[in-house]
Amino acid sequence: MTAPASGSVDAVAGHGSRDVAFPVWVLAGPTLAAWLGASLLTITVGPQWTSMRLDMQLSALAVVWVFLAYLLPALATAAVGFLVGGRWPTALVLPGISLLVLGALLTTFSPGGALLLVARAVTGLGAGLAWGVTAALVRQQPAGRNRTSWAIITGTVLALVVGPLFGALVSMAMSWRLPLLAAVPVAGVAFLAAAVSGIALLVSGDAGNRAR
Repeated sequence: MTAPASGSVDAVAGHGSRDVAFPVWVLAGPTLAAWLGASLLTITVGPQWTSMRLDMQLSALAVVWVFLAYLLPALATAAVGFLVGGRWPTALVLPGISLLVLGALLTTFSPGGALLLVARAVTGLGAGLAWGVTAALVRQQPAGRNRTSWAIITGTVLALVVGPLFGALVSMAMSWRLPLLAAVPVAGVAFLAAAVSGIALLVSGDAGNRAR
């Protein structure tokens, strides 16, 4: 029988199991994606939403559906990311970031309310995966968990505030579509960070150890 990797917590009769903690740098990609997802959640609030509503001729109450179309799928995939992301973070967060990009692009070029709702749901699916994976990785940190948690929570709160502020400023100066388009390069950086960390884990053999 192969001995468990150092620092792992193996299954104990009836008590389940937890994975070995990943290095803290593995959090870079998922965390950036989680912050981006938080900013995209609230970016449709305030003057940004007014510009979107007038451009697509939506009712004032449509903001509720636009918000829920994002939040409900995000909560569902966040649960999946939290339950599975501690074992296969890269395999979950890369598709999640891809969904963030697809959703942002669909939202940017939405001609009306129907496609806007679909776009927000797609974006929410990606954001939820990033949130869940990030939470799962933080939970597994053997040291400095509280500091890491507070840093991520602080960044998330800032992202929730910065999203609508940035959207409002750019919307008033140019177009409501540009802030959403600006999410694409940020997601690209998160994708690159997550992919590089995943490759590093494979090369070092850490990913294989955690899958046993």
